[in-house]
Amino acid sequence: MTIQTHGMNKTYRHNYHLMPECGWMNDPNGFSYFNNEYHLFYQHYPHDTVWGPMHWAHAVSSDLIKWSHKKIALKPGRDYDRNGVFSGSGIQVGNEHWLFYTGHIDSQLDAVYDENFKKKPLPESQETIPYIRQVQCLAKSVDGVTYEKYENNPVISSKQVPAGIRVEDFRDPKVWICEGKFYMTVGAKSRENIGHVLFYTSTDGMKWEYLNQLSLGRKYGTVWECPDLFELDGKHVLLFSPQEKPRVGNRFENVHSTMALIGEFKYSTGEFKVESEQELDQGFDFYAPQSLLTTEGKRVIIAWMNMWERRYLLHELGHGWNGSMTLPRELSIKNGRLIQKPYHKIETYQKNGVELKDFSISGNYENTSLNGNSQRLDIQFEMKESNQFTIEFFRDTNEKLSFIFDKSKNEMVLDRSESEYAIENTGDKNDFTRSQLIDLTNPVHLTIFLDVSSIEIFVNDGEHVFTSLYFSKELSERILFQSQGATHINKLLKWELV
Repeated sequence: MTIQTHGMNKTYRHNYHLMPECGWMNDPNGFSYFNNEYHLFYQHYPHDTVWGPMHWAHAVSSDLIKWSHKKIALKPGRDYDRNGVFSGSGIQVGNEHWLFYTGHIDSQLDAVYDENFKKKPLPESQETIPYIRQVQCLAKSVDGVTYEKYENNPVISSKQVPAGIRVEDFRDPKVWICEGKFYMTVGAKSRENIGHVLFYTSTDGMKWEYLNQLSLGRKYGTVWECPDLFELDGKHVLLFSPQEKPRVGNRFENVHSTMALIGEFKYSTGEFKVESEQELDQGFDFYAPQSLLTTEGKRVIIAWMNMWERRYLLHELGHGWNGSMTLPRELSIKNGRLIQKPYHKIETYQKNGVELKDFSISGNYENTSLNGNSQRLDIQFEMKESNQFTIEFFRDTNEKLSFIFDKSKNEMVLDRSESEYAIENTGDKNDFTRSQLIDLTNPVHLTIFLDVSSIEIFVNDGEHVFTSLYFSKELSERILFQSQGATHINKLLKWELV
């Protein structure tokens, strides 16, 4: 148990991303506005820095950037959620804050964890075939701090799962209200191991009826986790995180992906007509985003900035915490595609600006005023006379995180292979690059956020985003530019972020 044997190590703690106070963090949950503040809950295991029986940790913010933690909001323990309070959503109903979540039962976890959700010294022999059930549940609060589980849980039981859908993979309810009625979308998997989302409706949020379902077939992965449906710029957008979606060229390079479908949702029948699809993030560490509508009417998402089936360096190093959230991202639709931009409130934390204009880079270029590991960089450049342009972060003797533009392939590549603390995929030991096509005959605009052990790169005003963790053993803050031929820098801006 890492937390019990080591003090908190803050070496890789972020400055402006949400992290757990200690222990494990994964999916964002209950992202909502109540009592004049934003609430973000998340999947949390307080007793170790790897996954365990899930709790809902709780943080609040006035601006979606700086967060303060409240007490744990939900813990397992009832007969319908004894092995985990899984992902879900939050919504204000009258003067109450309602949390919808998945109650998880798994007989194998009974054998591994005790009644306090701590690992038993020696797990008991496990059943050959585990008994697993997932149901949808409700908890309510009047103060946004203390939450009581609804006396008639579950609000959607296994009996309300349509034929052909696995009752073992029926999770992550996202609830919203439209024209006075409640709607819910839930992630699911069929008995043929094909991903689905299910739609339900209710007049009061407590008694639900099945409405419809959506699937795109075997090529779109197994279970579709953490679905989220909302209206944006005259269209409906369905976000979901398909597990084990097969790779297509340089798309869907992660074991588990996150997608957006843009189209039309018909509330009367629960049909979703798909007009376009896309992957949401081209990097290594982005999963299970959840959205809310801000008080100024912006649709904003936050995602888990990590990934499954990885070596977790923070756990192995005994740092006492593991997991973080992305920056909030404002969404819009442009030319049929979802665009992501950093939420504008981050600008209030920028200081000590540096501006460079109108110069060319040939070979190596370094300017110490650009160094740092908690900052924002805005770069506009053109490659009319160059073949390759590279920006190296955390540059030192044995380490660098490289973002490479190759004009011969019209491709950009994020490479994190050169690290003393390489983050390995447990299934693929050489999984250290992520790539995306880009037209390099046109100018390129990058907005880059560094935060001690993470990077988020917004390409061409949010057309593409690369999100990645990187744990530099040498703790270098150097940034180096390299160009084969002359790359012209139209503008380069830097701000510290605190």
